[in-house]
Amino acid sequence: MKVTQIFSLALTLIYLVGFSQSTLAETPLTIVGEKQKAAFEAQRATLQKALTAALPNDQPSNAQLINKTISSDALDAQLLQYVVLTEATPAGLAEFTQQSQQNAALVKRLLSSPELLRQMLIADGANAPKQGRSQGPAQYGNAAKIYSDIIKGNKQASSGVLQRLALAISLEHGVPIAQSNPAASPNAPATVDPVSRYRHFETAYLAGELDPQFQNLSTWELRFVIDGDEPDETLAWGRKMLRNYRPDHVYNANDGWRYVSIVTSDVKYGSGDVKYDRPELQKYQNILMNGGVCGRRAFFGRFILRSFGIPTTARPSRGHAALAHWTPDGWVVNLGGAWGCGWTATRYDKDVYFLASTQARANSKEFVKVKRAQWIGDAFGETRTYGSSKDKHGFWNNVALKTQQSIITQSKAVTLDALGEDLGEANEPTVAEKVLASPTTDQDKEIQYGSNETVLIPAAAYTKPAGNTREVMAMKSFGGGLQIFLPRFFPQGQTVLRGGTWKGDPNACTSGHRLLSGGYGRYENWGLRAAASAATGDQPSTKTLDLGNGVTMEMVYIKPGTFVMGGESKTDGRFECVEIPQHEVTLTKGFYLGKFEVTQAQYQAIMGSNPSRSTKADDCPVDNVSEADAISFCGKVAEQTGVDVRLPTEAEWEYASRAGRTSKWFFGDDPAAIADYAWYKNNAGGKSHPVGQKKPNPWGLHDIYGNVCERISDKYARNYYSISPKIDPTGPSQGNKSHFEYEISVTKPGNYLLSALVVTSNDHQRLNVAINDTQEATTIKMPFTVGDWQASQPVTVQLRQGVNTLRFWRDRPPQYGMAVKHFTLTPQN
Repeated sequence: MKVTQIFSLALTLIYLVGFSQSTLAETPLTIVGEKQKAAFEAQRATLQKALTAALPNDQPSNAQLINKTISSDALDAQLLQYVVLTEATPAGLAEFTQQSQQNAALVKRLLSSPELLRQMLIADGANAPKQGRSQGPAQYGNAAKIYSDIIKGNKQASSGVLQRLALAISLEHGVPIAQSNPAASPNAPATVDPVSRYRHFETAYLAGELDPQFQNLSTWELRFVIDGDEPDETLAWGRKMLRNYRPDHVYNANDGWRYVSIVTSDVKYGSGDVKYDRPELQKYQNILMNGGVCGRRAFFGRFILRSFGIPTTARPSRGHAALAHWTPDGWVVNLGGAWGCGWTATRYDKDVYFLASTQARANSKEFVKVKRAQWIGDAFGETRTYGSSKDKHGFWNNVALKTQQSIITQSKAVTLDALGEDLGEANEPTVAEKVLASPTTDQDKEIQYGSNETVLIPAAAYTKPAGNTREVMAMKSFGGGLQIFLPRFFPQGQTVLRGGTWKGDPNACTSGHRLLSGGYGRYENWGLRAAASAATGDQPSTKTLDLGNGVTMEMVYIKPGTFVMGGESKTDGRFECVEIPQHEVTLTKGFYLGKFEVTQAQYQAIMGSNPSRSTKADDCPVDNVSEADAISFCGKVAEQTGVDVRLPTEAEWEYASRAGRTSKWFFGDDPAAIADYAWYKNNAGGKSHPVGQKKPNPWGLHDIYGNVCERISDKYARNYYSISPKIDPTGPSQGNKSHFEYEISVTKPGNYLLSALVVTSNDHQRLNVAINDTQEATTIKMPFTVGDWQASQPVTVQLRQGVNTLRFWRDRPPQYGMAVKHFTLTPQN
């Protein structure tokens, strides 16, 4: 009897066993399931017997016979059915088919569709759930159901790349994929909806939003596009965000870094800000905002590649996360070592096994021989292997490996340790291609004057600098015309702390003493005192800020004045600073300073956590606070209260500490009285104490000495005191970045409202502007736009009649990336 006849008989037998509606209605499901399982097992055994009889013996010596066998598709229908029955297991299929009449019909159609089975198995078949260290049955039933649902509901899913997409989703989502923090989206399901995932990518593809090579991807490659944990709306956000924020990354000509270069340009390396992740933001939005180490950065890289339809997979190595992704010239590695030092979360295990499969699959006509040898090995009971192993290979699996290597050798495949080059054109232009092809003209930089004296300034119309720089980059915009991008920059160097601590002696608790923030950046006796900018003119002597939940912060107004700044130390060391020469300093602006050190209750109210390691109490000063923590706290207080809360400069702190005195301590030169004013080593008992228990200094500031050291905004430089400005010093320069200028002409002088249309990736971004020759800067505070274009709150600037120069720059790091489309000036009535 021929193999095909045997198979037909076996298939008939299965569907004679209790599949009619009446039988299912009358027979307990457990019985039906056992009968189905037995029938599937009988079918598999029959197929195996017939296949092994029809195939050459398990180790034929004739190379020509081996090649003829793996080159022929004569037995494919039976091989494919056998592999599916083996991978799905008779029990697994029985469990699926007994659930409904529809499921039984799906399995019947699947097993009777050799072309669909071939497409599935060349793409490595349906996923199987993990059961401890092993895997359960491959979910071909669920895959068939998903595929059927997609085809029924989407007319275009029956051919071309969209059919391959539908099949890839079916195979990959047969085992449901958990969705990342669905709590960020109300009523979101816990797992990704595969039909919705198909519709999302179909819509994006037809709209031209995906990479131009998407239409050429195979079913197997598409599996690495649609397997993400992100909700569909987050994928859409990823494309919109990158088009708005960094369009140059979307039309980057380098295949290896297109899209994914956002990681190196804008995802901050370091885990210090991860604690600021927001529950209302999706996982990948938080990563863009707060950065992370290798794991989170690799997660974001794979996410943004999937958003644009590029296959990608995890490629970790020991102690390091990384990613690999597809290019037209082969798969490349980003953010990690070269091929050969990692593994993948696929059946290929070692990364070089995965790479070899990708290289051989480039020749799809020949690669089927590799798969066919594997299927034959399955029929002979061999264990699948995908690369070299200490265990002996089965004969046919060894044939598969040798065939694969032959394909790779003949195709002269290149291992892309260096990244790819130019991208080929797709048949239909994508959105990115249309943007890149659109010419830019002088009109894109033309300042527009309205009849009501409104001025619209394209961001790319700057007169200085000449052309693009590392700090100001003009680029084509997806919204038409041009936009600019201002890159991120961060503080450099170590900060200084003032005031001494409960661990210190009286000489460390003087107005002139400085502590360098060496070590690990936070300790149980390091805290902060907040400052706030004040308007010019008379100010209330005190200010109380409402931090919410009944928590307030009292601040004392410090008037402008002149004093002699500096101490006695000549030592430069790990925790020590040079404090000479003493020098006269004038502060021309009044400011507010916290009456007390920031307490744990205040920090908890704003930050939602309490990092303190010394005395845990609401009224004790917060401690164990890093520079980033202190800056973030002040920024969040400013956001909540509308007051420009910040860290004091070193000059502001020392001026307020001295309270108009020139002595070593504000109470004189004799340390005997210090116990009345400070918690220090001799009276603190080795811990911090509630604020405000000691006498204040003459200007009403408590605990200005002792308790915890207080962070200030200045960085340290050994020679700074010798070159410090005499007026309003702010410490060694952290640099002003992103300088650019515009020249405009107005016929109506007076006050104008200035705003910017921006995309920002983080909170508390700012842009300074000065008009004409004035050195007085006005700060434009930028909104956190989460990938959308948004206008900033307007600020008031004064223009003269005729030509005006608007000078922009950024300072006060950390500053993150910012895209600017245009500025608008409107007369203030």
